Amino acid sequence: MTARSAKQPAEKAGASTKRSRAPKAAQVEEATVDAVVSAIPDVVEVAQSDLTARIERIVVFSLEGQRYALPIDVVQEIQQIVALSEIPDDSGGVVGVINLRGAVVPVMDLRRLLGLPVREYDLQTPMVFVRSPRGLVALIVDQVEDVVEVPEGGIQPPSEVFALADRLLGICRLDSGPVFVFSIERLIPAREGRR
Repeated sequence: MTARSAKQPAEKAGASTKRSRAPKAAQVEEATVDAVVSAIPDVVEVAQSDLTARIERIVVFSLEGQRYALPIDVVQEIQQIVALSEIPDDSGGVVGVINLRGAVVPVMDLRRLLGLPVREYDLQTPMVFVRSPRGLVALIVDQVEDVVEVPEGGIQPPSEVFALADRLLGICRLDSGPVFVFSIERLIPAREGRR
C-alpha cells in the first residue's frame, strides 16, 4: 500500500468525522430547545403556586351581587359605616373622610371606584379598612361575608377578557363559587412620583 492510498482512507475517515459532528451539534441544540419548552409549564406552575402561597386567607365581600375579596394581610379592620365628612373630589371613588381614633382616613365607595351604580348607605353598610399604597383607606362595600381559607392551588390568574383583570390578583375557586381577588396595589395605586 502506498502512502497516498493509506492517506485517502484517513481523509475519508476525517470527512466522515466532520459530518458526524454537525448532526451531534444540531441534536444538542434541538435537545436544549426541547428542554426549555418543556420547562415553561413548570415556570407557570411555580408562579401560580407562589401566588397561592402568598395568599392564605381572604376577606370576602359583595358588590352588586358579585363576590370579591382582598388578601387578609392588607385588611386592618372592618366596621359599620359612621358619619363622614364629605369632601369635593373628582377622582370618582373618594366620598369623604372619617375620624378613626384620632386619624383622618379617606373613605372610598368601591361601587363608584369600579363604575357600578351608586346606592344609598344605611346603618348596616360596612367599611373595610385597608392598608394601600396611599395609606389607610376605608372602602365602602355592600356586605362583608367572611374570612375564608384559600385552598391549595385555589387561585388562578385572571383571564384578560375580564374588564377588571388589570385590578385583580386572581380568581379563587371555592365550593360556593368563584371569588375575584383584588390587588390593593392595582385597586388603589400609588400616585405618580410618590412610589
